[in-house]
Amino acid sequence: MKKVSAVLLVALFLLPGWAQADEKIRGKYEVIGDISKLKDVKTIEMTEFFNYSCGHCYRFLETSKRLHARFKDKLHHKKFPIYWGNQTAYPAMAFYIADELGVEEEFTHELFDTNFKLNINIFQPKVIKFLAREFKISKEMTEGMQSASIKAKTDHSLQMAKQFKANETPTIIINDVLKVAPSLTNGSVDEMTDNLEIIFADILKKNG
Repeated sequence: MKKVSAVLLVALFLLPGWAQADEKIRGKYEVIGDISKLKDVKTIEMTEFFNYSCGHCYRFLETSKRLHARFKDKLHHKKFPIYWGNQTAYPAMAFYIADELGVEEEFTHELFDTNFKLNINIFQPKVIKFLAREFKISKEMTEGMQSASIKAKTDHSLQMAKQFKANETPTIIINDVLKVAPSLTNGSVDEMTDNLEIIFADILKKNG
């Protein structure tokens, strides 16, 4: 009996933290993949599903800067625009066109501002055309809206959102293993960002 106890004590204190049964990543999240895959990661892959009419997504534009400031090149942030109901694909397609032209960040801010500050329906094609003129990318925007590759990217966003069951926005997927959304933090994006900071730091600390 004493020999068994000794073996258990050695296992408890000498094995790496990830191997301990009670070891857990701090924070609030849903496990959607094999959590052991987080063991050796050195960078955080943050996949964000967002919608241009979503106030929480608009807020996350600002609060996510905190995450980038702290984790820098250890954080890879990929964004996927989605839409539903009577919304059109135009803003999502515009996202990918602007991304290919290197102006996605500025164009995304402008779309969000147009929706929330000016209260204009950005899912109308005329709004996208107007903003494209402002950015001097009218020709590229018109051609992009007819592009099969742009449509494929937009469709892929919707397929991925369905795969990850992104039923609210923003939905954040961490390294295809953990899922985070505002509903886990009292519907607050600020609290969600705090939560993400805790999760990211804990993952990187365990692998540091």
